[in-house]
Amino acid sequence: MKRVAILYSNHTPTVDAVTAKLSSMGISSYQNPDIESEDFDLVILCNSKTKLNFKNAINIHHSLLPAYDSSEPVKDAILGGAKVTGLTVFYTNPYKIITQYPIFIRNDRHFDEIEQELNLIEQTIYPLVIEKILNNEPFEIQELINRKSNCSNNCEQCPNCGGSCSAKS
Repeated sequence: MKRVAILYSNHTPTVDAVTAKLSSMGISSYQNPDIESEDFDLVILCNSKTKLNFKNAINIHHSLLPAYDSSEPVKDAILGGAKVTGLTVFYTNPYKIITQYPIFIRNDRHFDEIEQELNLIEQTIYPLVIEKILNNEPFEIQELINRKSNCSNNCEQCPNCGGSCSAKS
């Protein structure tokens, strides 16, 4: 059986979505364990304040890396005049981008709205990417687009997230 660690600084809906996905796959996860990366098949970082460089660790960042690799990437993108931002899921060591999901920065959008959208998308993307990694399956961004476009905003009955997200608008 695969062993997975989830490391986070603050409990968020993304942590819940990742935990629910792992549970639906029959995989036990250990939240914030005292770990050596070799003890786990995958280490999942969720809003972790520490920069860990485990060989079997993945992380998610609110920008299209390598652009705006900072602690406030959305703010930096807006102030820098960027017209697109998004999410990047990546391996930490060696650094390798797994996937990216772009969103446009429209002039009529406030910083908080962009952050909220990124947080909601993160709750869908991250569990899906984790599932693909653990099943050793190829990952295609089209799956995310299909899931997002089919969203009913009724998370309790949602076939895409099984009620694990809070994507209610």
